[in-house]
Amino acid sequence: MKFARCSEKPSTSTGYKVAVLGAGPAGLTVAGELACKGYEVHVFDRLPEPGGMLMFVIPSFRFRKDVVRKSIRELERLDVEFHTGTEIGSRQPVFDYLKKYDATVVATGTWESTRMGVKGEELPGVYYALEWLYSHVAYELGYGPPPPKPGTRVVVVGGGLSAVDACELAARAYGVKPIVVYRRPLHVAPAARELTALKQRGLIEVIDSALPIEIVGAKGVEGLKVASVKPTSARGEALEVVQGSERVIEADTVIVAAGLRPTPPPSLTEMGVKVASDGRVLTDDNMMSSVAGLFAAGDVAHGASNIYKAMESGRKAALGVDSYLRRAR
Repeated sequence: MKFARCSEKPSTSTGYKVAVLGAGPAGLTVAGELACKGYEVHVFDRLPEPGGMLMFVIPSFRFRKDVVRKSIRELERLDVEFHTGTEIGSRQPVFDYLKKYDATVVATGTWESTRMGVKGEELPGVYYALEWLYSHVAYELGYGPPPPKPGTRVVVVGGGLSAVDACELAARAYGVKPIVVYRRPLHVAPAARELTALKQRGLIEVIDSALPIEIVGAKGVEGLKVASVKPTSARGEALEVVQGSERVIEADTVIVAAGLRPTPPPSLTEMGVKVASDGRVLTDDNMMSSVAGLFAAGDVAHGASNIYKAMESGRKAALGVDSYLRRAR
């Protein structure tokens, strides 16, 4: 994985400084592209080291951490400066970066789990895939306490890559065989190929076309109540519940992997930046927001995706920054 497509910094500097807020795949790609063009780049992130979800959420059996660190060292050799442990938008609002830097790129990703909104979701034994995976990886890297252990009857709700990672981690680390509950047929799930592979390997059981309607339990999780829905051929189709089909899947742990929401810095709206109702920072074709000099890249701009789409978005934002600053000369 390469965030920079040059091996050494250009001999001629543009004289411009760019701040990148977020050190995930999109932010790191922005930094690499701009460093290769002769910009002075500073990357800010709240985590203890760069890498974002690549480093702190995706399990090491899926993506090797030494590969991420090697790519970051390549950026450091291009004089990209990293400022970790920086909470973006709290002590230092985004407006402060705009004043100090010639351009600023927001690449803060999707760090909020989507809730199911069902009764019982607050019960002990309910976890969200993002936070659960983070606790495991952070502990593995030496940055956190031991993660919470699941029970022996684990249900994972969702059909995306977070569900895949949660299932395989549960199987590898705890020897359990999770039950995946997905509200549509498995073949239309975002991670249909990966979930099918886990099923074929005997690592998971799948109950599809099943809509979660309640997490059952008194003092903790005892089961997940679902209702059957008529199969759909695409993810955009409306769901039609089959009357009288409710039943309870026995469980002592529910891991919710129902999606992620973009997490733009709160101070953006105070600046007049246009943000969609789902949290996405709205941009033009050059990835610039409604405020001149402020760009957005990656999942915070287009919603939850994958590593390679985020990196492509980062390259596009870097081109937008370069075009904007060259016009300013």
